[in-house]
Amino acid sequence: MKRRNYLISIIIAVMIITSSTNVFAVDNNSWTDATKTSQGQSEKWSEWCDKWEKIKNSPTQMSLSPGSDETQLNFAWYSKTCEIKPNLKISDNPEMKNSTALQVTTTNATEGFKSNKATATDLKPNTRYYYSYTINGKWTKPTLYQTKNSKRYSFAFVGDPQIGASWRCMPKDLSEDEIQDRAVRNDSFNWNNTIESIIKRDCNISFIISSGDQIQSRDKGKSNALYNKNEIEYSGYLSPSLLKSMPVATTIGNHDSPSGNYSYHFNTPNQSGLGQTTAGSDYYYRYGNTLFIILNSNSKKFSEHKEFIENAIKLNEDATWRVVSMHHDIYGSGEHSSSPKLTRMRYKIVPILEANNIDVVLTGHDHIYSRSYILKGAKLDESSMITEKDYEKYTNGEKEKNEQYENYMRSIENDYAVTNKSFMVVKKPKGVLYLTADSSTGSKYYNLSEKQEAYIASRWQESVPTYSIIDVTNKTFTINTYRTDNNKKIDSSFTIKK
Repeated sequence: MKRRNYLISIIIAVMIITSSTNVFAVDNNSWTDATKTSQGQSEKWSEWCDKWEKIKNSPTQMSLSPGSDETQLNFAWYSKTCEIKPNLKISDNPEMKNSTALQVTTTNATEGFKSNKATATDLKPNTRYYYSYTINGKWTKPTLYQTKNSKRYSFAFVGDPQIGASWRCMPKDLSEDEIQDRAVRNDSFNWNNTIESIIKRDCNISFIISSGDQIQSRDKGKSNALYNKNEIEYSGYLSPSLLKSMPVATTIGNHDSPSGNYSYHFNTPNQSGLGQTTAGSDYYYRYGNTLFIILNSNSKKFSEHKEFIENAIKLNEDATWRVVSMHHDIYGSGEHSSSPKLTRMRYKIVPILEANNIDVVLTGHDHIYSRSYILKGAKLDESSMITEKDYEKYTNGEKEKNEQYENYMRSIENDYAVTNKSFMVVKKPKGVLYLTADSSTGSKYYNLSEKQEAYIASRWQESVPTYSIIDVTNKTFTINTYRTDNNKKIDSSFTIKK
């Protein structure tokens, strides 16, 4: 009897230890069930379900994107094919007096819809503006857009909303359409909560950057004009009412890349045609003292990315900060980032980033949070590389991990590339900081890698959506990252100081 009780005690202890170390190992199928969150257990869930039934089949919500600089704002929205040509106007008063009519460009989108785009220019800082547009010939109620002070400003950074990715966790006795509907409803509710958490944390942010994979479904190169299976996901992504007043600089993720629908929903500035896939290409914008360069890392034409970066910098040589956003986490701490496919991408793009004095690279893809040290000078060790197929066999257990695998993992540690290990403040850095965002919706989480890499300063995974608030001045670039369930920090405040 004593022995039995002893064994039971050991089992319970192991269970406690295992549960307390979730940060290091998260089930690959882990997700955030909206109904089990504090928000989902309130009346907000039933209210959301009612709203969802009204909007899910009409992806016509307004999408705002940053303009070429802080004096501009880009608009994009769907209208039904049968509607007369849509109009949009902007004013500095809610009565829309003396409003300015914006030029609207309309193109065919998916079946039954048209894509409309417009740009507001000559916007003044710290000013309230209102915009209104027509639906079936009737003007909408004016919506507020508040410009900010671009000399000292903040923005939010989020990773992989991937609306609809929780379909894997839906009941299997449902039809395919019902599964997608339930998943999108779940993920969109969590997405709304994340946006609300961001604005509650800092109502003065100027914009949001998304590291990509706005939605889950893709057509993989099929006829874009007829593919509309992801439009319900765009309905969910665009559903937060707060996004009607908040620009989002979207990055093209691997789930966005094969579908032209991305380009219909977002009006990104300075599209270059370089780094092109079906969804779009590299683009940039300037905000205050910062040049933001958004790369389509689904394109492996690195010479084009190099050309684009150099061209953008030539036009913005006076920018204090140079920030790149790309989807794939070339210096992350999840299972994806160590794959040969991504490490080869690392060694091709990193020399370009370093040669152009990029300060920070914002990434996603791995659905985990990580922050690197300041890195510079990493080089590919071709003799230690393994194939993508072998890597997959090692990681999924089909092949026993051996010396070949260990050599490969050691070769990509890049400990020699770490230039500074200051934990909270790095002054006059020599190299690049790489920040990977966790899932912003909990539609899907991945495991952290087995071992924390030498290039990683901090990492986190506890199956909770997160977001970062980044504060920028002429001398400092400060990052703080929070979980959405209790709004506590998941990492120390980190500052780059020039």
